[in-house]
Amino acid sequence: MRSGRPHRLPREEYLGEKTVSFTACIWDREPLFLTNDIVDPQVQYLQRAMELGKCFVPIYCFMPDHLHVLFRGTDFDSDPLLAMERFKHFSGSWMQRNRLPRWQPGFHDTILRYGEWKRKVRYIAKNPVRAGLVENPFDFRSWALWART
Repeated sequence: MRSGRPHRLPREEYLGEKTVSFTACIWDREPLFLTNDIVDPQVQYLQRAMELGKCFVPIYCFMPDHLHVLFRGTDFDSDPLLAMERFKHFSGSWMQRNRLPRWQPGFHDTILRYGEWKRKVRYIAKNPVRAGLVENPFDFRSWALWART
């Protein structure tokens, strides 16, 4: 679960049909997410966490040394914060088993106001362009938009 300093908002602020933007970094910003054999298991863990938190993920982007992801609650008892905590737990266990760099403790999050999430989706999609990794965001191998199911 989350370690480090206490979360700044009460847990109940994250519950329900909320959209939360999370950014998590690899320890010492070491590049890790460079190949599909590393990224693909992470996507599976995102999917598992999404189901546990009763959320869907409009977009995620695995940059070389960090992750951007939006979790959007789909019901009154959805828990995007739980989804992120579970993702980092699943992913971190996999990283440890495979002797890979681990996540930094905690993560940055922002609860988005109604209507803000579409702007955040564009921001995340363009992140690889801003980092100089690709010229066209659709050329980046490590991000996706997921349709709501």
